[in-house]
Amino acid sequence: MKRTLLLAGLAAMQIGAGVAAAKQTEPAPASKAAPAATVSGVTVNAPQKENPLVDPTTQFVRQHLPDSAFSGQLARFRDEVCVKVVGLPPEFDAFIAKHLIDVAAEVHAPIARAATCTPNVNVVFTPNPQAQLDDIAKRKDVLLGFHFLAQTKKLTTVDRPIQAWYVTRTRDTTGNSWLEVANPCPANVGDTYVGSCGDRPMGRAGSRLGNDMSAEVVHSLILADTNKLAGVKIEMVADYIAVLALAKWQGLDRCNATPTILNRMADGCDDPPDAATPQDLALLTGLYSVEARESGSQQRATIASAMRKAGEDHR
Repeated sequence: MKRTLLLAGLAAMQIGAGVAAAKQTEPAPASKAAPAATVSGVTVNAPQKENPLVDPTTQFVRQHLPDSAFSGQLARFRDEVCVKVVGLPPEFDAFIAKHLIDVAAEVHAPIARAATCTPNVNVVFTPNPQAQLDDIAKRKDVLLGFHFLAQTKKLTTVDRPIQAWYVTRTRDTTGNSWLEVANPCPANVGDTYVGSCGDRPMGRAGSRLGNDMSAEVVHSLILADTNKLAGVKIEMVADYIAVLALAKWQGLDRCNATPTILNRMADGCDDPPDAATPQDLALLTGLYSVEARESGSQQRATIASAMRKAGEDHR
């Protein structure tokens, strides 16, 4: 809210002088108006007050963890997390991969122990991420995740130093699952297909607490621009990638009031954290601890509560 203050000019007061002895009033001297004391063009911006009815942690979760396109829930890994990092010297690739697994274990995400596991988190460091993404879009566009045709151009544009794309799926009451794509084909019962392509998973109606479905992250693809990350500490990059990989995120281009490592690559942040914050870890821990078949609103409330507690404990 803007308020413009205009100071009005003060008029000079007229003072008459009388001669009591002569009982005659001499003409008062002509009054002269004082110059107007006016200040123009001064704008005062009133500080914006936080809405007491809006909880910032709940707002953070709602803005940055998108609902499943099919079930309205929040997605997380159900399969064991297996990481492959390429593009840096081998010791740095190994450091980032190990750190991601360590963070996954800390927040109770499922992790693969076998060295021969099939990667479902692929991290690629490259000096030309746009060319890499263009190639992926041509050869295996399913890795770009769910999107409508009108969103293709934006989805296939690299505009951040570190950027992620997610493949998600929805699992229904009977255990069948559908990849969240425009024309989903159900698969996941052995190697056979169940149902028809284009069908949507069906949940159980009649409860506000859940629909007996669950949302899952199947794959995280992360592209990192080595030109833009030159001189950045590897520990910070590893923390950022770990948080980014373990949940499906959106809207990370602007700075958040909530302390988060994700502010490190956002616009307009004066002093962003250089490591994963208690709120980051609380969010991920909350995500992996919520009941998978709860409604999205219930899941958000649980995660936001965990974040608030983490913030209070570290004041």
